[in-house]
Amino acid sequence: MTATNIISLVRVGFSVLFLWMVLAGNWVNLKNESFGVFDSQGGAGFGIVAVVLGVIMVLISLVLAAEKEFVIKPLAMGGNQILLALGFASFTTILSFLIVTHSGAFRDLGQVRGAGWGAAGAGLVAYFLPQAVMAGFGFLGGSTSTLLNESDGQKVGFGVLVSGILIMVAPLFEWFKTEEGSWTGYEPGAPRMGFLLLAFGAVIALVGFMRLRPQGLVEPGGRLSLPHLQTIVSLSVLFPVIAWAITSAQRDDMSTGIGLWIGLISGVVLLGVSVFELTRREVTAS
Repeated sequence: MTATNIISLVRVGFSVLFLWMVLAGNWVNLKNESFGVFDSQGGAGFGIVAVVLGVIMVLISLVLAAEKEFVIKPLAMGGNQILLALGFASFTTILSFLIVTHSGAFRDLGQVRGAGWGAAGAGLVAYFLPQAVMAGFGFLGGSTSTLLNESDGQKVGFGVLVSGILIMVAPLFEWFKTEEGSWTGYEPGAPRMGFLLLAFGAVIALVGFMRLRPQGLVEPGGRLSLPHLQTIVSLSVLFPVIAWAITSAQRDDMSTGIGLWIGLISGVVLLGVSVFELTRREVTAS
């Protein structure tokens, strides 16, 4: 058995284990009972998003393990790159849920004691899955990567910079409210997943600023070009925000404010800019 086969089996194992923990484990522990993945008091929107991501990752992992070609050529993304992006998105979605569950006024709504083993275990597995995917890139052979022309490069750099700023700004607006009051994403008492957006936004804003320079920004490599990394970040922002929006729609005792929608729009903008760049460059889709 080759190293590539071993890594493929590890990725399948991690994907299956992630989905099993998401579905089988409890997500929230109250004082006298626990709730599962789809319950409005349990996984809620985060659980729904995690299941969708888990199913897709299992399917992609099986296709790659069977050594079938899986490439979206117009977007210059292959199964490995898509699996990596979904792996990071799964981790940030579960991490956001764990942060929300253990902080802020949201915890007081249902007298939450803490997250259950399903969410905690899935978060741990989702932490290792992207590392297993990246380990496989070294066995895929040579790669290619071309540059954007100057005009497109300026457009992309500006779009990345603006989206990064918007991601950072989103939690400054109303993020969460109940009958007792409302909170911004950075305010004490708010679900502190807003600080994840601050980190992502700061990095992306810096990337956009660096890309606007005449000398640009050095890329990590052909199989993971800058638009691939920007896609990973955009999905890592979008899925937790979507999960929070679904959670709000499921519950009658809370709602979300405009900050959430700014965060959603900023993630879509970043994803759109990344897709635009991928359609105008020749990079290896693995």
